[in-house]
Amino acid sequence: MSRPPPQTTLTEGPLLRPLLQLALPFMVGNLLNLVTLVVDRFWVGKVGTVAMAALGTAQAAVGVFMTIGMGMGIGTLAGVARAIGAGQRDHAGRVYGQGMLIAAGLGLTFMGLGFLIPGPLMAFMGTDPAVAPPAVSYLQITLWGFAAQVPLMMLTFALQGAGEARAALRVAAVAPVINAVLDPLFIFTLELGLPGAAWATTLANGVGLAAGLWVVGRGRLALRPVPGMWAPRQALAAQILRVGVPGSLEHTVRTVATFSLLKILNGFGAVVVSAYTTTSVLIMALIFPGVALGQATASVVGQCLGAGRPERATRTGWLSAGLYAGFMVVLGVAFAGLAPHVVAVFDHNPAVVAEGTAQLRILAWCFPPLAVALVLGKAFGGAGTTLPAMASSAVAHVVYQLPLAWWLGERYGPTGAYWAMSSAFMLQGLLSTVLFVKLFGARVSRDPGGQQTVKGAPPRSETAGGRGH
Repeated sequence: MSRPPPQTTLTEGPLLRPLLQLALPFMVGNLLNLVTLVVDRFWVGKVGTVAMAALGTAQAAVGVFMTIGMGMGIGTLAGVARAIGAGQRDHAGRVYGQGMLIAAGLGLTFMGLGFLIPGPLMAFMGTDPAVAPPAVSYLQITLWGFAAQVPLMMLTFALQGAGEARAALRVAAVAPVINAVLDPLFIFTLELGLPGAAWATTLANGVGLAAGLWVVGRGRLALRPVPGMWAPRQALAAQILRVGVPGSLEHTVRTVATFSLLKILNGFGAVVVSAYTTTSVLIMALIFPGVALGQATASVVGQCLGAGRPERATRTGWLSAGLYAGFMVVLGVAFAGLAPHVVAVFDHNPAVVAEGTAQLRILAWCFPPLAVALVLGKAFGGAGTTLPAMASSAVAHVVYQLPLAWWLGERYGPTGAYWAMSSAFMLQGLLSTVLFVKLFGARVSRDPGGQQTVKGAPPRSETAGGRGH
């Protein structure tokens, strides 16, 4: 029995309920990704301090490569969402196919780099001689495994763009569960140590990719196989790259800014760095719901624009940003009041608790604008234009934050650096709001309610039959 196309709920009728229904599976999927990190740290921590330090060092490098894959995933999500919104399911399948080809090429490239760069990269980072060998092994195996992990990431983003949140969740759940089972077996039973954790994750991602290909390949979802989907199509690939490359750069900018800021804070000693590590974990936990809501927003925005509903896409962005900003206002007040108790959960050192409390209370001021920047950044991705998000991130965190953190840190110590961090997120929220108004206001003025065809897709008359599948 044919199922109704998802755009009937995402592009028409009330917004709040379908938006939250779409966000919930994304949130669970994000939490599953967090589970993988926690499980790895739990078992590797039992190996010893050196292994734990090697894991943290190697994963810092892995994060840089992951951001490139995530950017390409955003490009695929945007293309699939707009095609589904326009009722062009066959075109959505072709976008998915091009995204998977890009992911395969990227994954194989990273796999090749796994033979070349782990050693030199650890040397460049100044890794401790005792930590470097296991870190090199972990990074090498992980990069080999990117041949499966990048396509898996791309497939999940494509499902999200199609509005298939439950299917995306089922696919995303496979790898963390298998990783949790394999970690102790590979690390201890097979006595592989830290490299065992990398092999467990690599194998888990391979099984997850196979499961995802099977789920999509059955043809029962809005995203489905279509003839010729694996044939290289230069125009479609270029569209994905136009969205994906700036999206990758946005994440890379933040990663570089974080590394640079940590270097500044390192100058103030271990207590400050420990406090920063604690508050970073807390903020990451607060960001997970916003990332899920942002992913849902990107899907709805993309489908609404594909359906010729730019005014609904705009309302989706404001609704999501308002919801998450209100949530962060409440949590900001709570964290400011309970800061000493919250920090003490992670570190009982009185000096760290005092420093972390001061830091958390300063950063709490930026929670609402951080929420706005995060959600609107995802909305830009859903609209197929990631340049505004990249620009606001670069201006706020590189051009503004880094020199200000250094200048204020020199004069007022770590407190000055904290205010530079907090004000940078305020600036990013402001810039994102201005750019959202400019971009989406122009779209509504240009086409307040007319239909539009997805660029590169055949006319609706050629794909109308796709609605009946």
